[in-house]
Amino acid sequence: MTPMSLLSRLIHEVKQVGLVTLYFFLCFSVVLTLKKLLLASYQIEVYALSAAVIGALIVGKVVVVLDATHAGTRFDARLPLGLAALYKTLVYALATFVVLSLEKIFHEYRESGLLGQALVDAWTHRDRNIILAKVLCIGLAFTGYHLYAGLDRRLGEGTLRRLVLSRE
Repeated sequence: MTPMSLLSRLIHEVKQVGLVTLYFFLCFSVVLTLKKLLLASYQIEVYALSAAVIGALIVGKVVVVLDATHAGTRFDARLPLGLAALYKTLVYALATFVVLSLEKIFHEYRESGLLGQALVDAWTHRDRNIILAKVLCIGLAFTGYHLYAGLDRRLGEGTLRRLVLSRE
């Protein structure tokens, strides 16, 4: 691979991951701003910016990777756009649930230093409402992403973005 093709591939990857990350950053910022506003009435301070940035960086890269796998593309050509987007949203939301659970286990492990104890603590101290709220919010963001990406693919890559961003 020549240095110029490597550079152009790197620019393409950064642009692709960057746009997806920006979309999820905007989605997470809205959700976390609403959380901050709701908790403000109880005098509870929440710092949302860092969570939105970190979450968007992680989800953006995960989405780009999953979109390149068979699980992410298996129904793109065979199903109507809405059903393909629903399938992807469910798969990605399930993956999100697994990641959120592993994150909780990791934090418990850092506290106890024992994996067995971390699993027990994560299971007994879980807050189903918080987990469900996170998965629902992220699932809605996934739905918007998959519908947009599916429309863009079917219209020709970049066509939808030009339609959205152009004056005509």
